[in-house]
Amino acid sequence: MPTLYAVLSAVAAGAGYSVLPRSLCREHLDSGRLAPLHEPEAAPPNTLVLVRRPGAETDPGVVRVRETHRRAARGR
Repeated sequence: MPTLYAVLSAVAAGAGYSVLPRSLCREHLDSGRLAPLHEPEAAPPNTLVLVRRPGAETDPGVVRVRETHRRAARGR
């Protein structure tokens, strides 16, 4: 599926089940169109993965984004 919205639409249409952010499917949960199958004790951490095309490591914009994310991850 290309986006989480597409996954949400497929699940709401009966295509199976998935793990989705509560914020994305709150309306569906509140209306009863979807039902949670599991309620974890603690929310999972938000893990971000930054990817780039091969050869883009010297692009100034890519370098700026990478360094901004690294500083944010370190809390600086």
